[in-house]
Amino acid sequence: MADFGVSAGQIVAVIWDKSSPAEALKDLVDKLQALTGDEGRVSVENINQLLQSAHKESSFDIVLSGIIPGSITLHSAEILAEMARILRPGGCLFLKELVETAVVNNSKVKTASKLCSALTLSGLVEVKELQRKPLSPEEIQSVREHLGYHSDSLLSVQITGKKPNFEVGSSSQLKLSTAKKSSGKPAVDPAAAKLWTLSANDMEDESVHLWPCRRTGKREVEGPDKLPAQVGLWKLLPGRCFPLCQLPLPRDASLQTWGEGTPE
Repeated sequence: MADFGVSAGQIVAVIWDKSSPAEALKDLVDKLQALTGDEGRVSVENINQLLQSAHKESSFDIVLSGIIPGSITLHSAEILAEMARILRPGGCLFLKELVETAVVNNSKVKTASKLCSALTLSGLVEVKELQRKPLSPEEIQSVREHLGYHSDSLLSVQITGKKPNFEVGSSSQLKLSTAKKSSGKPAVDPAAAKLWTLSANDMEDESVHLWPCRRTGKREVEGPDKLPAQVGLWKLLPGRCFPLCQLPLPRDASLQTWGEGTPE
């Protein structure tokens, strides 16, 4: 018998139905109790009474259903949802169920893919098929007796799923920082901003020009390229040029271009 990952101290639920042989059920429970030890617990529940049981939410580490040798169990969507409810976050469900390998209209028996989908819809994750095998002659007879179902395309599959590490519908307060983040941009000197700002009137004024600065009748130059160190904002008035301001040029020579025709 597989131990289904059962360890000491865990709480395990075993779900059985009318097709489960009594001796096989007792044998399974005894083996599980030996694995869980004195600190653990094994609870046995009939599948038809599961929805009326008083099990609290997140009560079990592991739920086993249809696993008892000889069982012929079908799980409804309500039963799957209830087993997911009583599982603890991170707990595992192991179930065995009959599946159809052929497409049968209005069949009470699911296909393996539909069974996996039903487990996912119940709220479980990491759903996967562990094993599939053909039915024994005794199991085929049990299907006819307990389910009244006849088919030559049945298999038995074992599937597992895990409950997420949180309760469905749970909530948690997000911790958001209210500290004001720095933009990472250096502060702008108000005086410099004012110096470099042109008004709309200035931009439309055809008498305003930008030329290299002159001092004492010569171009002021700096560096080996002999380019102007400053430019001036000039306003042309009748008979004279009136300087508005002087602005330093960048050091990058590729950005420094000027032509002839500067005011005298």
